[in-house]
Amino acid sequence: MIAERLEYVKFQTVIKRLLFIVGLWTKDDSSILFRSLFHIYLSFFIVPTIGVINFFLTNITNINLATKSLSTLLGFSTGICFIINRNDVDELHAILDPYFDELLKTPELSKIVLKKISTFRRLPTFITTFITVVCISYAIVPIISILAQIRHKIWPINYNLIYLTAYPWEVPKHSFMYSIHFIDEYLLTIAIVLITSSADSLYTYYIFQIIGMLREISYQISTFDEKSSEFIIRQCVNKYEILVHCTEKIEKVYGVIILWTMNVNAIVLCAVIFQLSHAKSIPFVSMVLFVAHAGLKLTQVFIFAWGGSLLTTESEKFRDTIYASRWLGNNRLKSSIIIMLSQKPLILTACSLLNVTIDMFVKVGNTTISYYLLLKTFEQGA
Repeated sequence: MIAERLEYVKFQTVIKRLLFIVGLWTKDDSSILFRSLFHIYLSFFIVPTIGVINFFLTNITNINLATKSLSTLLGFSTGICFIINRNDVDELHAILDPYFDELLKTPELSKIVLKKISTFRRLPTFITTFITVVCISYAIVPIISILAQIRHKIWPINYNLIYLTAYPWEVPKHSFMYSIHFIDEYLLTIAIVLITSSADSLYTYYIFQIIGMLREISYQISTFDEKSSEFIIRQCVNKYEILVHCTEKIEKVYGVIILWTMNVNAIVLCAVIFQLSHAKSIPFVSMVLFVAHAGLKLTQVFIFAWGGSLLTTESEKFRDTIYASRWLGNNRLKSSIIIMLSQKPLILTACSLLNVTIDMFVKVGNTTISYYLLLKTFEQGA
């Protein structure tokens, strides 16, 4: 049990550090600068996003180029969703964190709620490492180009930009304005790593805490006695209402993010497959980049889908525990139990359009294949 508690402390520490770096874990006495830190990171997206959108519209008839530019917009949409729903994120912190810390003070409950903590604890590290490696692999290309030019004594040096952009204003090379754009894209890359890692990791943190609270309620219902039955059932009903409220908050914060991630990643994966199918020869470095990019997109979708499925499964186990509890023959409890059984399981939905379950991961694969076959059909028709 001590090992599991240490795992949770590590998990919590990593999440807090990630959120602290991007300014999402603030306190009442935090400075204005620290509270504005997330907005500063998001400001790095503004200029490149304009360039990416213009590039997308300019090259909308070129499937390869258009789909490559969509990935950059994913980090921007995540940041916007967190700014709009900042109060909901703070409320989730205020509800879930203190409550879960209180649960861990009880040895019996601590053992129950910390199941699978090792798996959850490793996810933030895995997500952050994967995103960092992918972003570095793209950001290092202009640096290698600069070093190659210096080595061959090519002057003036061309500073290639990281992302596919087409700015609606003139940006002459070797100008101060071009240097600003070059630096901004590197700051954007750092922001993408931090914001995406924090957002995806925080999702797993919330899911784990809600699952733990469900297990605690299940434990209380399965162990109550006749003397304290009414009080415990009333407590469980109130706690379940809190869980429903927290689930709604998660849907509000992550609904658009999940829906956008699912659709954009399906398009990006389709583009990767389409490009590979047309390549006569693929350099090893390019193959690694393709695989890493595709792997990151699949991992993001899988984590959202897997977390939603775990929550739904635990919610259904909770309903089974209620039904199996000692309420038959107790007329005072019968009405309360029937009301609890009539509640739907906790199912995360993305904008009320899509249930966030492992089926969503399968749908992304099916959608990717459908897009690819559609492109092949258009190509043959042309």
